Amino acid sequence: MFDEEIAFEVDVRLLPTWRRHARIVASFDALAIGEAMRIVSDHEPRPLKGDFERLRPGQFVWLQSMLGNDIWEVLLRRITESPIETLAHLLARSALFSVAKATTIEALERSATRREIARNESLCEQGTPWPHLGLVLRGGLRAIVTSPLGREHALYDVLSGESFGILDTIDGGVASARLIGITESTHVAIFPRSVVRTILQDDLRVARAVNAQLAQRLRMVIDRFTAQTSLPTIGRVATALLPHASPAAGLSKALPSLDGVTQGDLAVAAGTVKEVVNRSLAELEAGGAIERIAGRIVRLNRESLTQIVANAFPGEAAG
Repeated sequence: MFDEEIAFEVDVRLLPTWRRHARIVASFDALAIGEAMRIVSDHEPRPLKGDFERLRPGQFVWLQSMLGNDIWEVLLRRITESPIETLAHLLARSALFSVAKATTIEALERSATRREIARNESLCEQGTPWPHLGLVLRGGLRAIVTSPLGREHALYDVLSGESFGILDTIDGGVASARLIGITESTHVAIFPRSVVRTILQDDLRVARAVNAQLAQRLRMVIDRFTAQTSLPTIGRVATALLPHASPAAGLSKALPSLDGVTQGDLAVAAGTVKEVVNRSLAELEAGGAIERIAGRIVRLNRESLTQIVANAFPGEAAG
């Protein structure tokens, strides 16, 4: 959304994963304040974002897009030399409001309500009125839908700097999914639907950002649906583990985002049940894709997990 300001592009698809992050961080450090770079990768760049939040906190705007199978783009803008934790600054760093007018930021600040959500605590329930748009300030949420038979399916995650409640804000309907915390403590800001709708009429750049975010959510849901209807169970479990895998070579310590993730969480992400997940984890461990200590996953092999997903085929019975 700031194409005119792109200073250069870094396509890391031909680089080994363990060499990518250092190359990208070095390129980011070469940017002047206000300049941006485009990153092209072949997997979801959640581990890279985690590195930036740890190494360059408060110094970037992150706009992430899934453009197709195994094609991900990140537009990364350098904005400040030191972290600032005011709500205005966090709004200006977010995917929806990084291009907002000053009057838009002011209106959001005036109307904001802050909440703190514990792991697995519900922020809103599927099918209930929830007239708000929200922004994750720190931590993360997961959107989950429940089938008539009671099985839960994860749709997508909402990470720091990302928004939720967009669909419900646009069409005025009830909450399309249940939102739960996926970190020990998730901080959010929520804004009344009426305020956001007024902003969308007045701030065309924010309206365009909302359209882009809705398109991304649809792509993510289609991708998740395709995986759950075509991949065998082991492929779906491997897919659920990949965002927590380090880019380092071989079996490497899992990223902090895996801390606290249970077999029940993996079952929801993979669209199956805990007993089936346990069998898949045993198979992954036997193949050297993961390592467990006392039942807890401590190390992951990104290359092995990626290969399992790539080689999975529709033919095994779904779990």
